[in-house]
Amino acid sequence: EDQVEKIFDKVHGGKNLIKRGHFGRYAHDKALIVRSGKDCVKVLTGSTNFSITGLYVNSNHVLVFDDETVAGWYGDIFDAVWDEDVNRAKFLDTEWSKDTYPKDAKGQHLDSKTPATDFTFSPHDKAFSTTLLDGIVTRIEKEGSKGVSKGSVLFAVMQIDGEGNPVYTALNALHKDQNVFSYGISDKPDGIYLYPIAKRDGVLVTGKPVDTQLPPPFNQVPNIGGIGHQIHHKFVVCGFNRDDAVVYCGSSNLALGGEQENGDNLLAIHDKDIATVFAIEALSLVDHFDFLDRYSQNKTESDKLAGPVANLEDAAAKEGWFLSTTDDWKNKYYDPHDLHCADRELFST
Repeated sequence: EDQVEKIFDKVHGGKNLIKRGHFGRYAHDKALIVRSGKDCVKVLTGSTNFSITGLYVNSNHVLVFDDETVAGWYGDIFDAVWDEDVNRAKFLDTEWSKDTYPKDAKGQHLDSKTPATDFTFSPHDKAFSTTLLDGIVTRIEKEGSKGVSKGSVLFAVMQIDGEGNPVYTALNALHKDQNVFSYGISDKPDGIYLYPIAKRDGVLVTGKPVDTQLPPPFNQVPNIGGIGHQIHHKFVVCGFNRDDAVVYCGSSNLALGGEQENGDNLLAIHDKDIATVFAIEALSLVDHFDFLDRYSQNKTESDKLAGPVANLEDAAAKEGWFLSTTDDWKNKYYDPHDLHCADRELFST
């Protein structure tokens, strides 16, 4: 950032063309605003840091709104923050910190091509932050309530191990709920659950498996080591296959500290198709890292150095790379006490 600032000032022949600040903790937004003259016509946002790691290493999402009203909100916030020198106390006194946009419940200020979306812009005070995150928890809990058939919560969240954060608590407890299909991934989950047979517990895997010894050709996949987060997403999908589907996403880490101290934007998109897109991303990440997790169990040196097994059936049996020589493999998909059965019922409708 220091280097970019120096180069930018040199090229443009002036100082103070880049203003730097961090509210209480971080300027954590990831937003680019396109203006035509004084009018804002398009805005890009999401979870992605504009960096090599953010674009090449992290798992992230990007959203682009071709909606002048939405772009105008981001533009007005940018101007306000610029004029106030990134001052947290002053921002907390603005309507941007205190309200959800659009202010009318039906989203009538949005362009007709824009899905119904709620936007909030932090930092907020503690009361608003708590209400906002408690609302997400309530929506998560609705998936396991009576009258909701095949409830589902799918998520990819950078971390869910912070204390005192209602959303993290809800996601960690979610896998014990027998009434909801849960599928999630985090870099630092509270335990690793690997799609257990004969149990309906939800699936939670880590995005940072260690000591992974993959067989060829998968051993060509590089390990990111200690250079940052693999899972940088911050999204939660509820009821992806129903008309009341919603996905919570954006730059917010879904934590009380961030909502009170960071410059962030948190979106709630009420659209079945978009929720499905995010659900597919969660499924692909969980399945990928589930595979890696299975090979991160600190194999012994003899396992690593052992040569190929001569008999292919024995080799397949050793690695678990086969269904079965009988049709017994299908039984778990019809056992109502097994998560595989819930999987079949949810995704076959």
